[in-house]
Amino acid sequence: MLFNCPISVEKADLIISILKLKSTHRVIDLGCGSGEFLTRIQQASGADCLGIDIEPSCISLAEQKVQQHGLGENLRFQLADVREAQLRKNSFELAVCLGSAHIFGQGEAAYSSSLKKMSEIVKPDGLILVGEGYWKKKPEQEYLDFIGDPVGIYNYHDQNIQQAESLGLTPLYAAISNQDEWDHFEWCFRMNAEYQVSAEPENDMAKKKLDRVRQWNQYYRKFGRTTMGFGFYLYMKR
Repeated sequence: MLFNCPISVEKADLIISILKLKSTHRVIDLGCGSGEFLTRIQQASGADCLGIDIEPSCISLAEQKVQQHGLGENLRFQLADVREAQLRKNSFELAVCLGSAHIFGQGEAAYSSSLKKMSEIVKPDGLILVGEGYWKKKPEQEYLDFIGDPVGIYNYHDQNIQQAESLGLTPLYAAISNQDEWDHFEWCFRMNAEYQVSAEPENDMAKKKLDRVRQWNQYYRKFGRTTMGFGFYLYMKR
């Protein structure tokens, strides 16, 4: 599983091509995970790229990509809490946040807070690319009870776009994850957890994680496949 969101390599590369970035541009990925999407941006454009994430294992994997591809100073990763990072206003041509809006706030405030933060740090006419969940239809109460609060999804697809417009952003492009991308994403979690317990049968933490993953997978099959969507939204700051 290359990305920490339900997206294929083909769709990731398509979205990156739409950005039309140049080598003179600066890009930041907030909550970059293992850095795969940002690495592809840098390779495609030559832009100066910075990724920030709070998880040490993710930054370690991301830095391995830097070494693997010999990208040097053009691709950098920083272990930090995005909310505490010192980022200059109006200093990036593109800000990215895929599936990580929760780092900017709890519940319904997370998505709008992420858009506001990215608006601060991109230049006028700069771009904001955000990946966010949405409901395909009204979720069953049993599913909401299982997910718990905050559930992490509060809007339908068009409501995500409308909310960005209400903050003064201009929508340029949107795409959604298809069913194959969702299934691949969810089943990779299950497969990786199963393999870890097989390799470490005495690892109690891995066993507990597997129990949670199996339960999540069950609810995904029962509710998530028909209820939960994921959108990729490209906005311009005017």
